[in-house]
Amino acid sequence: MIAQPSLRGANYQHLRSDVMADTCRSSGVLGASAIISKTQCRLKSIHANIVIAGNAAVTIKVFDGQDNTGTEIARIHNTTTGQYNLEYDMHGVLCTSGIFLEIAEAGSSTAHISVEFN
Repeated sequence: MIAQPSLRGANYQHLRSDVMADTCRSSGVLGASAIISKTQCRLKSIHANIVIAGNAAVTIKVFDGQDNTGTEIARIHNTTTGQYNLEYDMHGVLCTSGIFLEIAEAGSSTAHISVEFN
């Protein structure tokens, strides 16, 4: 008979229901540029729903800072007509000055973005 591992050991913490998983905060879905965080935090992921109409561009930029003069951390740019759902896993990039989201839409193209961070 093969012995089953005990869930009490440190190697099985991820299986226990009483241990909190890696949690994060969300900006909620945004359709315009915004300050996401004013304090140091870790950028976990970016989720985007983009609709490109008539090949009119949408550009999304995420900055380490509280405006678009900080260090650009990520960019999503698209000009091909269609609807896109994207997820960028940012693996906890450290943003020392906060997080700023910039959304630029041309024509009738739209972007709805959420930023997850902790």
